[in-house]
Amino acid sequence: MKNYIPGLNGLRAIAVFLVILSHRLPVGHFFLKFPIGDYGVTLFFVLSGFLISRLLFFQIQNQSVNEISNFRILKKFILRRSLRIFPIYYLLLFFMYFTDGIIGNRFREHFSWYFFYGANYLNYTTDKWYASLAHLWSLSVEEQFYLLWPVCLVFIFKNSLLQFLGFVILLGTVYPFFFDGNAAILTVSCVNAFGIGALLAYVEIQRPDWILFFNLGLKWLFVPTLGLLLTNYLIFRIPYFSERLAISILSITLISFCRFHSKHFIVQQVLENRILEFVGLISYGIYLYHNILPKYWTWGLQQMDIKTPSSLGQFSYFEFVLQTLFLVFLSHLSWIIVEKPILKLKKYVAY
Repeated sequence: MKNYIPGLNGLRAIAVFLVILSHRLPVGHFFLKFPIGDYGVTLFFVLSGFLISRLLFFQIQNQSVNEISNFRILKKFILRRSLRIFPIYYLLLFFMYFTDGIIGNRFREHFSWYFFYGANYLNYTTDKWYASLAHLWSLSVEEQFYLLWPVCLVFIFKNSLLQFLGFVILLGTVYPFFFDGNAAILTVSCVNAFGIGALLAYVEIQRPDWILFFNLGLKWLFVPTLGLLLTNYLIFRIPYFSERLAISILSITLISFCRFHSKHFIVQQVLENRILEFVGLISYGIYLYHNILPKYWTWGLQQMDIKTPSSLGQFSYFEFVLQTLFLVFLSHLSWIIVEKPILKLKKYVAY
């Protein structure tokens, strides 16, 4: 199985930049006519669904050859995922806990929700976003996915994978329409994005004879789906339109293009350019820190009695660029000092 897929780090970079823009641009900005932050998050979900399912499908397919049990697949998967996501997440949580006066947002009161990756349910049950902590809902969804998905694929639905994927795509698409409030941030509402990503992995690993047909279908779906998305936000609202489903279809088309057209100019010269590749590599840290950094940035300026637009609650493009550059530097530092050294431990839990 080809582990590194050209262009995916470029897609990660685009996704995280969409999220940053959604949290930084002033109210009324043209880009905010569209929920671009949700687009970025959905792209991350589809990427996770594809990459995680791809790994698991490969293990299932070669289980008899490698003589590896279901429990061993699950154990190694959880250990490897933990090495990737836990270190800087929990370091950040405890840093915020001991600087609670800066981060605010009732963080200590709700610490257990964040510690056990329940931020999405906290936001849903209280019907609040908690400002600089709001983005942690999607990381909670990802972690819940990591815990439940391998159990479903390896233990429960191993002999009916395609039917299971069809079910979760349908479930995630219709579920939000039956509940009040912000049900879209509940994990059940997000499984269609993960399922669509997993569908590409299923075709690649389990049914390679479907690849041509699958890609042809995506090609025919891409333009109509994009048209519906633009219509929904620029012309009129389409009743019962699943935005996440639409973005997932567009996302999986791009991912599939990277996977099966890795030598194309768009992949090689655009998505694989050094800047996007670098940002995509450290995108987890960028996403984790991006909404929290402004709190500490403003606090630091106030301590030094420096007046800038952000310290006065105003927006400045210059300060936005400066802050974003510092965010990238901080995330790179995090990658070098914490993430990269810990990831080297993965070799001890190789499949």
